[in-house]
This record gives sequence, C-alpha cells and structure tokens, in this order.
Amino acid sequence: MNEPIEGSLVRLAPFATRHRDDPAYLGWLRDHDVIRTLNLPGYMAKPVSVEDVRSYCDRVMRSASERFFAIERKAEGDFVGTLKVGSINSHTSTADIGIMIGRRDLWGRGLAQDAIAAICRRLFRTEGFRRLTAGAMAINPGMIRVFEKLGFQREGCFRQHDRLGDEYIDHIHLGCLAEEFAG
Repeated sequence: MNEPIEGSLVRLAPFATRHRDDPAYLGWLRDHDVIRTLNLPGYMAKPVSVEDVRSYCDRVMRSASERFFAIERKAEGDFVGTLKVGSINSHTSTADIGIMIGRRDLWGRGLAQDAIAAICRRLFRTEGFRRLTAGAMAINPGMIRVFEKLGFQREGCFRQHDRLGDEYIDHIHLGCLAEEFAG
C-alpha cells in the first residue's frame, strides 16, 4: 500500500523519512496538549528525543503488521498529523486504528473524521477487512464522537486504565464491523 489514500479534505501518504525528520512532527510529540490523550507516559515525563522518534518511526515503517501514514491537507499539501493501522491480523481480517492531528489550530475541522473514513473505506471496501477497532481516553470525547459518527460502537470501558499525571482515566474501546461502517 504505497499509494496515497484520498479523503475529501486529506490525503494519507505513506509515512516517509521526510515526515519523520520534519521539525513540526517532533514539535507535536513534545506538545503536551497534543499528546496528553495518546497515553504516552514517556513522552509526557520528558521531551522525547530525536533518536527515540527516529527509532519508533523506522520500526513502524518497516513493520509487516502496521501501516503508518502522514495526514496531509489536500488543498494546502501540508503535513498535519499521523494515522496508524496496527495489530493487523490477516487471519481474522482485523486491525486497530490510531490517529493524531498534530496541528492544534486545525482541531475540530473534520480532518480526523475524513482521515479515518478514508482509511476505513480502503480497509473495508478494497482490502476486505471484516472488523476495525480503536480506542480513546475518556477525556477525549471529541475523538470518541468521530468514531461513533463513522459507525464504531462502544464495546467496552476499561475503567481507570490510562494514566495522565496522578489521575487514572477510563479507556473507551470501540469496534466497527464492515457492514456497520457509515462513511
């Protein structure tokens, strides 16, 4: 899957070294407002190092069970976030979706929903995936609503599963079968 995936607002481009090395990407991963709901305690404790970011990105870009995309706005062509399809299981035709819109000034403008809808269309309709899952911290109701608008159902609440500072936060698990997808 080396070609971009088009949405209405965004293009999902295979994540490449140019994205990894973009100073904005490292900035997002060091911005507590951006990463606070991603459950990355190491990134919250101290600024993530360039070496750690490179190592993570290089591993995911080579992975057979994960696909990593840069989210780019179609009209402007700028890099605004990332989307990962992980835990890919070809035997059960399932995978998990994670997303980060790094540009805080673009939150609430439909980019995440457009990106998730685009990847779901590809996975369900073109590649024959049967089921997709996602998760979000309960303190991120906007992201939960995005998944629910696309047909994802709440399948569980892992009580006090995530941690942010000294606070334990519920984790909402969502799933969508191909026939439930509303995008």
